[in-house]
Amino acid sequence: QISGRGQLPREQHTVGAMVEGDGCHRVVAAQRKSLVGRKFSASSPNGRFKAGAQAIAKAGGVLLRIEVHGKNMFYFFGKARGGATLLVMHVHFGMAGAFAVYKGEEPDATATTRLRLETADGGKRGLPHLAAHLSAMTVECGSVASMYDRLVLKLGPDPLREDAEPERLFARCAMVKKSIGLVLMDQSIIAGVGNIYRSETLYEAQLHPDQPANTLTRAELLALWRIVVRDMQAGFKSGSIWGKKKGPLCYSRKTSACGGKVREWTMGGRNVYACAKRQRLDKQRKAVVVQAPKAAVRTGTAHLGRVVSAAVAERRKRKSGESMAVQHVALKDDTTLAAARRAASATRQRRAAA
Repeated sequence: QISGRGQLPREQHTVGAMVEGDGCHRVVAAQRKSLVGRKFSASSPNGRFKAGAQAIAKAGGVLLRIEVHGKNMFYFFGKARGGATLLVMHVHFGMAGAFAVYKGEEPDATATTRLRLETADGGKRGLPHLAAHLSAMTVECGSVASMYDRLVLKLGPDPLREDAEPERLFARCAMVKKSIGLVLMDQSIIAGVGNIYRSETLYEAQLHPDQPANTLTRAELLALWRIVVRDMQAGFKSGSIWGKKKGPLCYSRKTSACGGKVREWTMGGRNVYACAKRQRLDKQRKAVVVQAPKAAVRTGTAHLGRVVSAAVAERRKRKSGESMAVQHVALKDDTTLAAARRAASATRQRRAAA
């Protein structure tokens, strides 16, 4: 097993900008179209994944498939399409990672670029030349058993996977005394939900973050699951964590969408928000025995149709005035690079004219 773990340098580490599960699914959905089936040469520009890059080359360099479970992405490499997987690379972006794929002008690697992939099969098959830059908190590789099977067993159901089993979530909720707010952030119970989705979905479900998970009723658990699935699917499709909403309903606000006063406190090391009007903590509730409800909601992303591109999603964020740090965008390509350069140029011109 070859590992490259650690925190990104300070200039790339934006507190509160964790890449949530929908962002990881957007990266993988795009890369399944552009990268899977291609053969790559690999290098580590910052030297922190040198052994891993060598292992990818030794395995054959052909990207066979990609899987995503919550905030964890897995890249399967072998010698030929349809052949056996000889190496799995596990990626976790952390707070400010990105995986960019360039067809045109390739920018210079940065101090955080752990892995650079370059297509090595374009000339033979008439395919476009591609270069990919990866920066992430965790990049490690190993066998299917050690790097995929073992890690996936530790993760809860992912609302954006077609094979999600919400009954596992319901069963765990019935057994744990900790709050539902902590449960939603526990990737071993439900994979992919992050801090923003925690506050927003609990507000919509009218559940207080401190309410013990084992006191929730069958109807409450089912309603919460449906909201989580719906909101994360909307985030995946739109490229914005707010989906079709104009902004947060409760997260980071002083007054919620319903007019109630919002309280902010720390839970599990992250700030959580709740509406005093809509989310009431019931300390008198007792633990209940809940028979796992049937989750009559379609999980996954395959049925969602066309998604908003990375460039359009970022343009909408800039137009709305929302900081790019509210939800870090990990999906990058030629169009987002060009847009970022135009935005930087416009900012410099405004400052020069001031």
